[in-house]
Amino acid sequence: MKILVFEYVTGGGFSRERIPDTLATEGLLMLKALLQDLSEIADIKLIVMLDIRFADSISEYAESNEIVTIDENQSVLETFQKQVEHCDAVWPVAPEMNNILFDLTRMIEYLGKRLLSSSSEAVAITSNKLDTFRYLTQHRIETVPSEPFIADGFHPTDRHVIKPVDGMGCEQTFRVDSIEDWTRIKPRLDGDSYIIQPYIDGTPASLSCLFNHGKGWLLCHNIQRIEIKDCRFKLNACRVNEPGVNANYQNLVDRVAHALPGLSGYAGIDIIETPEYITVLEINPRLTTSYAGIREALGVNVAALVLRMPQNQPSVNPITNRSINLLIDGDETYAN
Repeated sequence: MKILVFEYVTGGGFSRERIPDTLATEGLLMLKALLQDLSEIADIKLIVMLDIRFADSISEYAESNEIVTIDENQSVLETFQKQVEHCDAVWPVAPEMNNILFDLTRMIEYLGKRLLSSSSEAVAITSNKLDTFRYLTQHRIETVPSEPFIADGFHPTDRHVIKPVDGMGCEQTFRVDSIEDWTRIKPRLDGDSYIIQPYIDGTPASLSCLFNHGKGWLLCHNIQRIEIKDCRFKLNACRVNEPGVNANYQNLVDRVAHALPGLSGYAGIDIIETPEYITVLEINPRLTTSYAGIREALGVNVAALVLRMPQNQPSVNPITNRSINLLIDGDETYAN
């Protein structure tokens, strides 16, 4: 089987512009973890699209796989389509913003190739945070209240979170506590559409999951270490496989799987935990940063489980059970 691996940030999606440091480190972290898992599976050949600036970053995989480099003079989408046409299956990892992940997924489906991630239908719902809120609310799944943000006449009376309706990571996510905060961040909001949410004083966490035809399996529960600096959120670290998993997590995964049967393969659920309840913040229908710590935390090759679907239901049997700290700091990302 010939598999195309395309992680958007490291794969040429930003070939004509500077890549934000956080996106570069997280993208490379996910890419290397995925390549490590896939490289141990027999009878597959990997084709990896790679921004030429990352050529030295995955040198250990260069000899055994086909590397397709992208520079600023090439069209990443034209190259992607050409490579898809020559593959049996495709594993896209891309941001939801500007319909990037949706468009890539639709292209893979249109060309009749095996998609190793969620369907375009599921991506369409989860890419838009306002649509996600409305959809999960209709299915009676606890989620953070969200509504369109209207800047004109906005006067903060409590703590709020303002974020792009289809943003990724924390790049443009702000907490506003006062009129002074609003005065500071207002010039930093670009022309994109934003939503506003109440700030919930709880623990930011995530669930790493596998999905297949309306069924879901919890891999692990992760804690996110986020700081707020100059009103902006920043992810500094992630503790993968945090101890203390409770039955409510698997119950939530089951409900999300039932509500979104198009979720497939690996996906993440971002949540906020308080002593009283767990609420969904968003759903990521793709690899998340936490994926990079699962192999060391559980001893499980998640990519192998995904490849055995949809014919076989995954059997998640951890070989180890420990917590892994993924530290994300400026230009470097590492585990300890």
